[in-house]
Amino acid sequence: MKKGKIQLKPRLLSFNVFCILILGTAFYYFQHASGQEVKESNLKYGNNPKQTLDIYTPKNQNGENLPVIIYAHGGGWRGGDKKSVSDKPNFFTENGYAFISINYRLSPEASYREMANDVSNAIKWVYDNADNYHFDRTKINLIGHSAGAHLILLVVTNPHFLSNVGLSYKLINSVVDIEGPLDLTDFIKRFGTYKKVFGNDQKVWEKASPITYASNKDLPPTLLIDHGNNGIGKFLDTTKKSGNKVASFKARTLSHSELTELLGTSKNEEATNMTNAVIKFLEKYN
Repeated sequence: MKKGKIQLKPRLLSFNVFCILILGTAFYYFQHASGQEVKESNLKYGNNPKQTLDIYTPKNQNGENLPVIIYAHGGGWRGGDKKSVSDKPNFFTENGYAFISINYRLSPEASYREMANDVSNAIKWVYDNADNYHFDRTKINLIGHSAGAHLILLVVTNPHFLSNVGLSYKLINSVVDIEGPLDLTDFIKRFGTYKKVFGNDQKVWEKASPITYASNKDLPPTLLIDHGNNGIGKFLDTTKKSGNKVASFKARTLSHSELTELLGTSKNEEATNMTNAVIKFLEKYN
């Protein structure tokens, strides 16, 4: 052996190579297989601890402005959290979208109007900060599940909420409503426990119902995912008569919770079909 050189024993060399391969594989998986990155977490759009959002963006943005999906979680207006996103961030960022999951105040701390105001303020935050994060403010899309779907559809059908923050519902590119109640008068009569959220006054239920505003013109294109029992037929007929673009996907085998848990996956045939319907709908308007 020449002076000044160290000769590794074959076994030691093999072990080092093995370690490098393992680390390299792990690094590659993290960088590529995960497909998404939490750019920032718990960004504040208001002063309340619940008024926060998480941003997921594609790893390779190439400086282009991204179409945006703002997601509102379900939970019966009394629970849920922005972290409950399943595979959606990974799926949508792989398809070129920025994915933003929001929290909002919950009952009994907040009324449904305050929750809707929170959703509006989160949209306003995204709109105002678009340049900082390479968002395309002309391509803001909303997705919600259950209570969150009710709130996003209320915000875009009743112009009061977005106008309160200086925006128009016309700036929303599209909406995907995943089994959010459309007619609260019917919904609360069937599920009386939600009187704890909306009270006993049926006039309030009517004001809180997206179906009340379904005849407004120039509403954003909307995809309704539903089992067919939330007043969807009446909503479809009413909003179509006003010239609005609306489509539906009828769930048959997936449960209420699976509709959001399996969106963005191909774990079974209906999940695949639903995911395809959503991505084709979004591609049409982005």
